[in-house]
Amino acid sequence: MSDAFLTKLEHMQIPVKDLDESIEWYVSHLGFKLSGKSKEQHHAFLTLEEGPMLMLWETNEITSANFIFNGQEMPVLLYNTKQIHQFHDYLKEIGAEITFYKDEGFGWVLKFVDLNGNMWGAIQLNE
Repeated sequence: MSDAFLTKLEHMQIPVKDLDESIEWYVSHLGFKLSGKSKEQHHAFLTLEEGPMLMLWETNEITSANFIFNGQEMPVLLYNTKQIHQFHDYLKEIGAEITFYKDEGFGWVLKFVDLNGNMWGAIQLNE
């Protein structure tokens, strides 16, 4: 195949319990910006300075954007940071559940759970 059918990751979608509360949490605690919202359609788009958009879907279903590998819950979303220790301290301060925080040799890895039960990951690679 000479030409790729897919060119980039446009956006990622995750479930949330309350759209407005989730928008507020991701904007105020994680630094996202709201770029679009449809209360009638039960979704919103959030952005960071770089990377694909994050689409939030409000649902009453019991679900989350995580998966299990060898009995360990894993995040679907993994973000890059240059301030992992400060981010860890901030998440603790606001009461977020931190499930993993460790120097893995190639860099520091942090996993935490948001207000909707979605697991997030952050990584600060060694330079």
